[in-house]
Amino acid sequence: MNKTNRTTLCGAGVVLCLLVGPRPLLLAQQTSTPPPGRSGDARRLTLSDAIALTMQNNREVRLAAAAVSRAEAERQEIRSQFRPQIFVGTGLAGTRGFPLSIEGSAPAIFQVASSQSLFNASLRNSERQAGKMRDASERSLEQTLDDTVAATVVTYFDLDRARRSLESVRGRNENFLAVEQIVEERVRAGLDPPLETTRARLNTARSRSEQVALETQATVLEIRLRGFTGIPQTDAIVTAPAEIPPPGADETVDRLISLALERSPGLQALQEEVRAKQFHVRSEEATRWPRINLVGQYGLFSNINNFSDYFRKFARHNATLGVSVMVPIYDRERRAARMSKAEAELLEATYRFEQGQDNIAQRVRELWAEAQQQGAAREVARLELEFARRTVEAALARFEEGRANRLAVEQARVEESRAWVNWFQAQYRAEAARIELLRVTGEIRSVFR
Repeated sequence: MNKTNRTTLCGAGVVLCLLVGPRPLLLAQQTSTPPPGRSGDARRLTLSDAIALTMQNNREVRLAAAAVSRAEAERQEIRSQFRPQIFVGTGLAGTRGFPLSIEGSAPAIFQVASSQSLFNASLRNSERQAGKMRDASERSLEQTLDDTVAATVVTYFDLDRARRSLESVRGRNENFLAVEQIVEERVRAGLDPPLETTRARLNTARSRSEQVALETQATVLEIRLRGFTGIPQTDAIVTAPAEIPPPGADETVDRLISLALERSPGLQALQEEVRAKQFHVRSEEATRWPRINLVGQYGLFSNINNFSDYFRKFARHNATLGVSVMVPIYDRERRAARMSKAEAELLEATYRFEQGQDNIAQRVRELWAEAQQQGAAREVARLELEFARRTVEAALARFEEGRANRLAVEQARVEESRAWVNWFQAQYRAEAARIELLRVTGEIRSVFR
């Protein structure tokens, strides 16, 4: 083969490699693939499936649900004091001398004691306080659900994007290897300087480095997604394309602020905490009121305890039923200290609630501005990608006509690859800002149902 034919063949090979260069598989690839060697036991996971598993299996959600159960149990414990409490036992004992009491009661073969609170304003307000703390725990559970769902959605989108980017980079690596071989042949034939071999190897090494970085990122994101959803670490995950619903035409920053102040579970939890502290203050105020309890007791006595020796008449069966009235006379210092503490806690809770309102309004404004900025940046990245793709097409056309060299085509392809990466990044930042805005406004779970 003469030099002219070899040159033509090498040039055609370069053009072929560039013409079949990689394209990110956003449209052609419908489902992202798992890591190699694990496709046999891969689990296809849609975004809705991931959200459902997160709400069911996530440990943080379970901890928040356990906190709600604990708060309800505390409320029931206080409430139970307004219900009859009956205790059965025995105080049977041998007696020498005067029959002494056992835990405040006379020795008895069998005894029953009953107690029930009839009027206790302080205890009633403590029950209401516990109920509000239970409501606050429920709002905290809602906040945890919103947080974990938002984190799951972001991780899912990021994993799907990394997988699709990885497919593109793997295809590009094959093209770089083919170009490297062709350049080496051209250098051996004296058509290109030896520097071109180093340039080709550098491009291949850069592409391999990008592939390793994406593989590591995809692995970390997959592990994180398994942690959110409770999927075993041995199961590979295959993601599916998903989109974030676009904002409504009437969506404004003022409307979003109003929505966030109305629906934010975290803010609602702070509001319930304020109400709970208000009942705490009332509970401390009510300690100066009388407390009335219904009490009853029955005891089956035995004469072995010397009752007949020290009392005028011995009765085997004994019962007491009555009302216990406790009237506070003087406890001003202790009550004043507890009142001051309760009022200070109420003031702190009120300040936290007001600060939470300000923080949410400020956060919504920041996220709104960021979403607008990232949306504009994504449009710029899309146009840059479109420009880079047309530039490659124009460079290939000039190369085929002999009006451009291979280096110009390769540089155009590098710019196109960089434009794809910028597009992926811009798309991810815009999606992340939109998801965070949905989380703050309390719409995250309703949007991704």
